[in-house]
Amino acid sequence: MSKRWKCTVCGYLHEGPQPPESCPLCGAGRDQFIPLEAEKVNLLRDMIDSFLLHPVAAHFPNALLPTAFLFLLVTVTTGSPYFEHAVFFLLCTAVGVVPVSITSGIYDWRTRFDGVRAGIFYKKIFLASLLLLLGLSAVLIRTAHPGVMHEGGGLKWAFKAILLTMVLTTVLLGHYGAKLAYQWKKKKP
Repeated sequence: MSKRWKCTVCGYLHEGPQPPESCPLCGAGRDQFIPLEAEKVNLLRDMIDSFLLHPVAAHFPNALLPTAFLFLLVTVTTGSPYFEHAVFFLLCTAVGVVPVSITSGIYDWRTRFDGVRAGIFYKKIFLASLLLLLGLSAVLIRTAHPGVMHEGGGLKWAFKAILLTMVLTTVLLGHYGAKLAYQWKKKKP
C-alpha cells in the first residue's frame, strides 16, 4: 500500500510504501522522513521546536555588514551624511549581535558536535573574535571621530579597510558555517 512521506528538512513529498533512501531535493537521509498523516500542521510549534539561536544570530552580521559597506560606498559617492549615519547604526547593530553569535556558536559546538576538536570550529571562533575586534575598532573610530568619512586622511582609509575586512570575514564565517550545516549532504562512497 502506498503512503505519503514528507522530508522534515525541506518539505519534499514522496509517495511509496517506504521513504526514499535520501531526499532527491536536499539529500537528507531516510530517517528525516515522516508519514504525512503523522504531521501536525502547527507552524508556531514547529518554529519553537526547531529554533536555533546561532544561525539567527550569525545571519545578522552576514546581512548587516555588506549593507553597511554598500551604504559606505554610497556615502563616498554622494557625500550624503544620511548614508554615513546608517553605516554607523548598522555597524553598531552587527557588533552588538556578534557576542551572541559567538556564545551560541560555542554552545552549539559543545552540544551538537560534542565539542569535537576540529580545525573548522577553531577557524570559526577565531574569525568571529576577529570580527568582534574589528567591529569594536570601527565603532570606536567612528565614535571618536564622527566626521571620519568627511575628514580625509589615514583614519578614513583605515575605517574603510576595517569595514571591508569585516565583510570578508563574514563571508568566510558563512562559508565555514555552510560546511558544517550541510555536512550531512555528503554522499558516502
